[in-house]
Amino acid sequence: MKILMLSMICVIYTFDLPGIQQKTYSEGQQIPVLINEMTSESTQLPYDYYDLDICKPDSTENQNQNIGSMILGTLTQQSKYQIFMNYDIIDEILCVKNFTLTEQNNLKWFIDHDYRVNMLIDELPILSSNYLNNTIIGVPLGIRNINQYSFYNHYNFKIEIYNTSKSDINQTFSINSITVDFQSKCMDSVEIDSGINCPINQIMNITYSVKYLMTNSSNRWSAYLNIVSDSDQQWISISITFTVSLLLTALIAWFIRFTIRRDVLKFEMLPQEESDGLIDQMGWKQISRDVFRPPSGILFLSVLIGTGIQFTIMTISIFFLSSIGFLYSAHTGHLATVVIVVYVFTGSLNGYYSSKFYKYFKGEYWLLCTLGSNLAFPIMALFIFGIENIALMFEESSSGLDFKSGITFIALQLGIQTPLNLIGSFIGFKIESPKNPCKYGQIAQEITQQPFYLDYFYSCLIGGLICFISVGLEISQIMQLIWKNSYYEFFVSLFFTAILLIIISAEVSILTVYLLLQNQNHRWWWKAFFVPFTSGVYLFIYSIQYYLDSLQFTRFSTILYYFGTMYMASLCLGLICGTVGFLASHIFVKKIYSMIKLD
Repeated sequence: MKILMLSMICVIYTFDLPGIQQKTYSEGQQIPVLINEMTSESTQLPYDYYDLDICKPDSTENQNQNIGSMILGTLTQQSKYQIFMNYDIIDEILCVKNFTLTEQNNLKWFIDHDYRVNMLIDELPILSSNYLNNTIIGVPLGIRNINQYSFYNHYNFKIEIYNTSKSDINQTFSINSITVDFQSKCMDSVEIDSGINCPINQIMNITYSVKYLMTNSSNRWSAYLNIVSDSDQQWISISITFTVSLLLTALIAWFIRFTIRRDVLKFEMLPQEESDGLIDQMGWKQISRDVFRPPSGILFLSVLIGTGIQFTIMTISIFFLSSIGFLYSAHTGHLATVVIVVYVFTGSLNGYYSSKFYKYFKGEYWLLCTLGSNLAFPIMALFIFGIENIALMFEESSSGLDFKSGITFIALQLGIQTPLNLIGSFIGFKIESPKNPCKYGQIAQEITQQPFYLDYFYSCLIGGLICFISVGLEISQIMQLIWKNSYYEFFVSLFFTAILLIIISAEVSILTVYLLLQNQNHRWWWKAFFVPFTSGVYLFIYSIQYYLDSLQFTRFSTILYYFGTMYMASLCLGLICGTVGFLASHIFVKKIYSMIKLD
């Protein structure tokens, strides 16, 4: 495990992780300015900025060097902007542009759909203000006033810098943030703030100015952590989330302690003669010969458990790295790189636990188990994302996965994850399976009529809702981050909320299993998994409601992309909660049956 973690860290640092390390520049040194793609909340379809043929440099080769940006299809290209450290610039002409009729029509469409231009200066995203005076990432492309369209052709960059020098000789500076004021300005307009909007059918100069502002703060991300306009509301949401989660945890833990352990404690306090009679009265003791009987569908269950363990470790790792400041939501490519690397390297855990449980259930088709743990989820993900990619290609969006990115993803899957998965599977099949406290007989005991609340529908309905409620408010914030291009800063709370979700999923599953055993129902395996798994179903239902209330997607490709992505997210949440519930219930059942004397 230590070797695996070290290898993962080395691979993460091998890729370019932009914006994290603070860079220093000497006075007059040129600062790299890169153009990202244009994005919009209303369409969720990114486009290449240079499709508008605005101040296009000689070379527009994609500058992305990290694998996450390649998989996401994120474009980062060179620009003609020339900015030098601590040198102010006033109304520098970048180029002269005369939009053709076709370009004007394209530009109108982008303006109508509220597209923003995204740029990176020193690998930091630029910030601006929208018409509500809220800070946003990127700069609006233009504005429409009745029937007149205007293009924002003048950018006024305000760059906050920090003096990193220890002396007045050879001073060096680092950049903390970049904000942009924008203006539509005709060639004969002199005053930038005159309120004159230049129509797009006019010849115009594309200009920019640069103003440096000295700051005493050395925090490179301070401005980006403060762009959340409703931070007070988010803190209230976080407080409510923790309160609800802690109350649910305390309530379920209390029931487990004072109800479940009561039977065993009574048994331990009575003399041998009386305790034998008491054990016979325990509902869960009477099915000791069947409680460890393997369930049906052991191959499918083993693959689900292995995949769930992989996603659980991956999610906790990502949230932890985000909580300590290693990851920032503004750098989606960086975030995606770490997610992919962690996913690939945890493939060995998937193979190990899938094969371990399959052997524990005395399964015979070990090759199918190995292939299932290695390929089941990637094939399904490729199918769904493949359909989304075809839709994006028809839209001519820049986020469509190109051939090179596809080959990179397949190489990671077959070249790294598959060997690791095979190694994990081999070890899992070789290790001796743990022994159960009691053996099961050849003939299963008949299950008596069960209370209505133990029916699959009702138990999953209630159990899944309890799990989802504990993280519902945090999920709403994450939806804002993903689908409204906002910024999320509360990763510490998200990390601890994930821990609470794991605890609640375990407790809900244990409680369900205990009620099943008390009613002499030995078929607990799948229900221990499916009850907390239903939280993923609630997430997908919530995504439908969120789409109807908060999103205005009208294009079929965007709707397909949204629901395909939310389906995969719901599946991942369900797998995590279901796996945690299953593992906790398995430990619980083995524990209570090992604490009493069985014939």
